[in-house]
Amino acid sequence: MTTASSPSPSLPQLALTIALVLSSGCAEAFREAREYDDMFASESDDPDDDNPTPDGDATPGVHTSTSGPGVDSSGSLSDAGTSTSDPNDGDVSSSGSDVDEPPLVLQPEVQGSHAPAPIIVAGPVTLSVVALDDDHVDRVDFFQSDSLVATVTEHQNGVYTHTLSIDHQDDAGAFEFHAIAVDSAGQTTVSDAIPWTVELPASGAAIVNEPNEPLPGEHVYWEDVAVSPNGEFYVVGFRIKDGETTLLSERRGPAGTLIDDALIAQTAGRYGVAVAFMGSSLILVARDVDGASWLGRYHASGSLMYQRSQDDAEWRDVAVTDELVFVVGNSGKLADAGAASARIWAMTPALVPYWVRTESAGGDKNVARAVRVVDGRVFAVGQASFDGIPGRYGAAWAYASADGAPLWSRVFPKETEDIRDVAVLPDGLRTAGHWDVDGGQRMVVRHLQVEDGVGVPINILEQTSEVELAYAIAGASHGEYVVAGTGCADGECFAQGRRYAENAHKWTAEYALKSPVSRVVAAESLPYGYVALLGQQDVNYGNGEQGSSWLRVLHP
Repeated sequence: MTTASSPSPSLPQLALTIALVLSSGCAEAFREAREYDDMFASESDDPDDDNPTPDGDATPGVHTSTSGPGVDSSGSLSDAGTSTSDPNDGDVSSSGSDVDEPPLVLQPEVQGSHAPAPIIVAGPVTLSVVALDDDHVDRVDFFQSDSLVATVTEHQNGVYTHTLSIDHQDDAGAFEFHAIAVDSAGQTTVSDAIPWTVELPASGAAIVNEPNEPLPGEHVYWEDVAVSPNGEFYVVGFRIKDGETTLLSERRGPAGTLIDDALIAQTAGRYGVAVAFMGSSLILVARDVDGASWLGRYHASGSLMYQRSQDDAEWRDVAVTDELVFVVGNSGKLADAGAASARIWAMTPALVPYWVRTESAGGDKNVARAVRVVDGRVFAVGQASFDGIPGRYGAAWAYASADGAPLWSRVFPKETEDIRDVAVLPDGLRTAGHWDVDGGQRMVVRHLQVEDGVGVPINILEQTSEVELAYAIAGASHGEYVVAGTGCADGECFAQGRRYAENAHKWTAEYALKSPVSRVVAAESLPYGYVALLGQQDVNYGNGEQGSSWLRVLHP
């Protein structure tokens, strides 16, 4: 559970407090504000709100927050929506009293309620309180189950807020929130305590489960997914019908429901490969059946901004920063018998080449399959092979994002390894892939730690089932990550998602129907520990074989 502070709109009692300030001195206004709060509390449905505190104050009732004019942190009248933490120049004695009143603390709330419902989804939880003083509120301390979680000095119209982040099953439980306001004289007032609970679903529960529905004889394969700034999913892939391949791109809501399947033209002879967001614009990587690769940048409306195509290259993945677009793949064509080299392209936002780096590693069918860019470094993974040496070997490369300067590279010694994806975690890189062993295949996850600028392998997580392949990996939260792919036995497979904490396996979940082709092909990290998985499967309902796909979002 992490925390962050932010302002919040004002509350309804504040409007009456302002009127009181206008019509009387500060001390008198605070007395009448207390009386008003007593009156409001008597209308509350909460029986605890009818019990006055020893000094005559009543606990605040349940209220609905609204915006409106307020008082600043000094207790003086301020313009609507204006807040300040400067002390008031006014003299309390002008009200006819030389008594410095302690601060008022009104309306402690969790998620805008004095009696909050249980929190059942991961995400932000807002704590708030109204604090007023006849001179100046110095600060408000926020306590969570008697532990200080934040000291807040900024406010909006007298409302002080703090935001907690619920992003893991470990954040579930019963809690209690209260705040202590401290004025300029060091006087304190403690708010009521608000109990609240976090009751998250089981880790790994699918909160989004959205399949596509192809027609008999039609195959729809989703290949990659990205999440827009407003939480919508954009899925790319292709359809095969009557021998023709057509590009697919779909826009889906946060619950996975289809919004638009024609945002980008369904181009014949082309299939979608990868997708990413550059601000609010969409970057789409595709390949043509004739062998050329294609890259497009789109407005959020779906109109094309820039495009670029390249012959004799196979683009496979994309990552972006605010300044550059990075595409990885290989020169040449692996489907041909000729040589191919792993390659990474950096392009401007207008898709003009900026720098290009090639990794030949012997010059025989090498490929970069996935790319991530973090903190000025570009990480690419794939496979490499060497002239005269049988087999393929997993490989990883690192570059400076600004100019493509090589930082380090690593080719791993395990024969027949293919690395499919990479995730950047706080303790280093994780790569996901598989290798051939004893006539079967094994999933392999590598942990690489960057030491002195070099990627050092420090651990390998190897599974033992007969056939298990990893195709995707995504970071989650608390240093955890999800490895996704397929597990097979007797010629049939289940799509799988495996969650790890550091290097320890936590659980495995299997998805979709059992079929020779059932696998997770893409994984995407989402806010607050959620992970989106994109899967494919072939099924036959008796009316013709269908190739279908599905989107799932897993709870932290």
